[in-house]
Amino acid sequence: MNIFNERKVYPDDFPSRFSCLIEENINLLENIFDNSSDLIIRKFSVCGYDFAAVHLENMINKGEFNKQLLFALNNCAKLPLDPHERFDYIEQTVSSCPDQKRSESVEQTINLLMSGHALLFSQNVSVVLALGVQGYPRRNITDSNSEVTERGSQEAFTETIRENIALIRKRMKTPDLKFKYIKIGKLSKTDVALCYIDGIVSPKILKRVEERLSSIKIDTVLESGYLQPFLENNVYSLFTEVGNSERPDTVCGKISEGRIAILVDGTPFCLIVPYLFVENFQNLDDYTLNPVFVSFIRLLKYFSFFLSILLPGLYVAIGEFNPEIFPTAIFYKVVDAKTTTPFSLLWEALIIYTIYEIMREAGLRLPKAVGHAVSIVGALVIGDAAVSAGLIGAPMIIIVAITALASYVVPKLYYASAILRIIFIFIGGLAGVFGVIIGLWTVIVIICSHNSYGIPYSAPIVPFDIKSMRDTFIRMSWRKLSKKNIKIQKLKGVESEV
Repeated sequence: MNIFNERKVYPDDFPSRFSCLIEENINLLENIFDNSSDLIIRKFSVCGYDFAAVHLENMINKGEFNKQLLFALNNCAKLPLDPHERFDYIEQTVSSCPDQKRSESVEQTINLLMSGHALLFSQNVSVVLALGVQGYPRRNITDSNSEVTERGSQEAFTETIRENIALIRKRMKTPDLKFKYIKIGKLSKTDVALCYIDGIVSPKILKRVEERLSSIKIDTVLESGYLQPFLENNVYSLFTEVGNSERPDTVCGKISEGRIAILVDGTPFCLIVPYLFVENFQNLDDYTLNPVFVSFIRLLKYFSFFLSILLPGLYVAIGEFNPEIFPTAIFYKVVDAKTTTPFSLLWEALIIYTIYEIMREAGLRLPKAVGHAVSIVGALVIGDAAVSAGLIGAPMIIIVAITALASYVVPKLYYASAILRIIFIFIGGLAGVFGVIIGLWTVIVIICSHNSYGIPYSAPIVPFDIKSMRDTFIRMSWRKLSKKNIKIQKLKGVESEV
């Protein structure tokens, strides 16, 4: 049992509203934060009236807070006598902060305080003035590491949700672009923003997404991947129904087709729903380069994906059950390798792929300075030593190398292809070529059976939509693509309630 499931950020035994006395309010905050050392409280007087400024250390820009409120307040020659008029005068005349809020609720005030707001308490007033002068550490906008392109913008999302919203807003200069905030997480209170274009998005899909997000019961949300299982219909499927991107231009293209982007504070990866299988084979360069070349690359990607999942299984199946299919020269090489190694082709494939995944994971998790060296040197040394020692046949090493390269052509499907590769190796070793064919058709049926918010996951291939095929296996020029922008909820096979 998780003891944190019932824990609340704001305990029930504390009052819900602040007092009119500053000392009582300060004591309340100190009790809630249990005298945490990063809670900064500064008491001061102006024109004979008591005030208190409260903030969390390193969460605000002190220079902005001083300039927008404290300096102006200290220079006031006279303040209204009535406490409420005095508070209104400070809010409307003295403070120059563009982002300020009144708060009467203790819980709301605590959330604002922990989000980087500075609080101003005034004597004999139970209302708190919260100023948005956030200054917590943040990363500068850089280029994308996971979605590399030849052309297009070099800006990628950061970990700050408001900066990410600005990156989208500056590209989509329309008042129809909407953002809707939701807080998720009992402890983390993470800001989550839904991004969509009103008039293009399906209201029913938007309502479904809002309902799923609002029903999430979780303590902390540290990355968008925490929310992804709650947005999928089948969390155990190898093919995800939720896309992700860290490029604002990619997100803008998706929401212009009727999709919904989900931004999560603290992560540069934005979720995209609904998401289709064919989108795994698309990237921004597809729309900036020559359409003839892009069409060739698209077909190459589809070929590489099926090659990465089928090649080792077919090699094992043919080598174990139907070696006569091989050309004569290759047949003798395979027979020679089988007679000089102690393992069957099935176990050879499993062993070498296990070693490959170990090296890939080691190279990924180690520091960058040594990660590449470990993966490259490990592959060369272990591969050569395994062949020289007679443990693994040379043809199997070649199969592994080709499959590894092919799997990286479509990086969004790497994890799915890694699991399917192992499955097809087992099928090939146990049921031969016929088993591999049956397994392939099973995978295709699974892809076609998926449904993402009422939209077929395999659209526009199944059901077939000739109009949408202009941007699937091949890509037509922008002269034709620009004539009609097809909304995702208008594809064939979409459920009637969408």
